[in-house]
Amino acid sequence: AAYERAQTKARAGNLPFSESEYCLWESRWVESTKRLQSWDMLLDLGLHESLPEIELEAGWRVWDWNERQAQAFQLIKATTSEFSSSPRAKFYETYLTLIKTGTERTKTADFQRMCKEGIKSCLQQWNELPPIGTPAHLEVLHLFQLMVELGDASNIYTSLASTKAENLESKSGDLKSVLQTWRERLPNNSDPINIWSDLVAWRQHIFKAINDVYVPFITQQSTAAASVPNDGSEGPAKGSNKTKSAESKASRKSGGGGTDTAEDSKADEEGQRGAGAGGGGGSTSNSVPTSYAYRGYHEMAWIINRFAHVARLHGLVDVCISSLTRIYTLPNIEIQEAFLKLREQAKCYYHRSQELQSGLDVISNTNLMYFSRGQKAEFFTLKGQFLAKLGKLEEANHAFATGAQLELSSPKAWAAWGRYNDECFCKSMPDPTGAVNAISCYMQAAGLSKRARVRRFLARTLWLLSQDDASGKVCAAFDAYNGEMPTCSAAAIRA
Repeated sequence: AAYERAQTKARAGNLPFSESEYCLWESRWVESTKRLQSWDMLLDLGLHESLPEIELEAGWRVWDWNERQAQAFQLIKATTSEFSSSPRAKFYETYLTLIKTGTERTKTADFQRMCKEGIKSCLQQWNELPPIGTPAHLEVLHLFQLMVELGDASNIYTSLASTKAENLESKSGDLKSVLQTWRERLPNNSDPINIWSDLVAWRQHIFKAINDVYVPFITQQSTAAASVPNDGSEGPAKGSNKTKSAESKASRKSGGGGTDTAEDSKADEEGQRGAGAGGGGGSTSNSVPTSYAYRGYHEMAWIINRFAHVARLHGLVDVCISSLTRIYTLPNIEIQEAFLKLREQAKCYYHRSQELQSGLDVISNTNLMYFSRGQKAEFFTLKGQFLAKLGKLEEANHAFATGAQLELSSPKAWAAWGRYNDECFCKSMPDPTGAVNAISCYMQAAGLSKRARVRRFLARTLWLLSQDDASGKVCAAFDAYNGEMPTCSAAAIRA
């Protein structure tokens, strides 16, 4: 906004400036707009100011490139010679060749040649960089990943070309191995948000291609099921509808949610089960094929959740929330993704004091019927954190207690309850009640946590023990702990 105001004042003649200053304001404004993911605005800028490189970058995230192939080719030709010979331009050209040749000709000599040229260009640019890591290395490494995934995408298109209703399950299984590899091949959370945005845009193009082939099979299955005479048993079409209904109710009952690194390893397994959970869809003969047919949408929801999580970590709360709202445009999502979406959005509200009540409403209005005990425990823990921040201490304590009781083996629930009691003790010193409760919670959390996380709980426990009074209640609480002892040495604590 500051760069935009400076340009406005300069154009109105109210602010003296030099040409170099104005160019700096423009470039910084473009960088800020990219970081805020305002690609529609940049698309208009590139169109009206005849900036093909910006229009290409924005169109990559906004357009359906299957419908804009000719326009994309023209824009690449209109760019500068420096850009047209860059790995980025070669990636665009190779992708356009992939979708132009069609699903049956993705392994043509032309595509293979362009793919090799793109990889060679990335390697040449990498060799030109200094041996010490720089931000430029990140961009080249990212482009190299995209070129490698182009090869994966050609295999996906080949698989799609031979996919039929009869072999949908086996073909979807073949895709799962590739898509699972993509889930594990992500940038670091600390990498620039535009690298994440570019990766999300690329993969969503591929997921859309999967949807274009798979989704019509759902209509065929529904039609075939409707033609079967009703013998009083629960038919496939009914199970299929219940699958979607269960997901819709769990995710659309409220508007909050999230994702977390600790949950990612469980996302695929729990989400696959969740597609039929709650509505009884898993018990029908057609619910599993229907779940396979929504593979592209499930992957879209997963990558959007990951991107939203990283955006929140970067402090881009508005970007996080706007990304999460896109999940509700998908016709089918897994239960796990609905949970992650709701939790991530609630965490966004938690960092905005003026929206704490909105976040609490999101959690309170969420239908927990379709979630696991661990997920329910996390929601109650989040509810306790919101209530504590709003000053409703008794209700907060009850919510923390409920979360810990729902999942006794959850270190997160115990740790959050411990922090709450710790803060209460610091506000009410020298009353030891809060310290006694905090030590019990911290020791439970330490006993359940991995070794790397134990130190923080034990360090805080030692401080609380140092605050004991003549009654000895705090030390007695420590002695009374009879759970699993944390595997962290005193030397590790001192370190």
